Amino acid sequence: MKIPPRMSIALDEETIKIFNKHKENYSSASELFRELLRFFDQFGFLTEHDPFKIKTYVEMLSEGEHIILDIDHWITFLRFMKTHPDKEKFWELHERISESHAEEFQGRDAEFILRRLEACNFFRLNVKSGEYTLVLANDEVKDFVRDFLTSVFGKMNIKAEIKEEVAKLRVRIY
Repeated sequence: MKIPPRMSIALDEETIKIFNKHKENYSSASELFRELLRFFDQFGFLTEHDPFKIKTYVEMLSEGEHIILDIDHWITFLRFMKTHPDKEKFWELHERISESHAEEFQGRDAEFILRRLEACNFFRLNVKSGEYTLVLANDEVKDFVRDFLTSVFGKMNIKAEIKEEVAKLRVRIY
């Protein structure tokens, strides 16, 4: 059997902490680094994307409580619900679901909630000078997100002001 090539690497303080945290799950440092290289070779494209969003997608989808839905289906659904005879029932259920999310988000801050919803593609989030600007695709999504945030923030006692603009919501946390 051919002896594998050997190499030395240098790790900074942050990286050695990460290494020490994970090394006990592997029989050797070599095995850990081989696994990391295989992962990077297969999924290296992940480094081009926001790690928070990737982690959020994995958590949400792997637990089976969320789905991936084409944006056109989503908008069509919301438009339909605006005209449906039982639309008030939909918004009542939306309120209850929002309250449930508030319980799930306990201990989290407003920015975490906004970033998690951004990962759901409800809006694109811009943060500037302590104000959050939610850039939305259309009014149907605006109503849904505004009502959701109002309910979640209220249930969590997060003092927030939500201002509506044409294609945006501006959120200021107090």
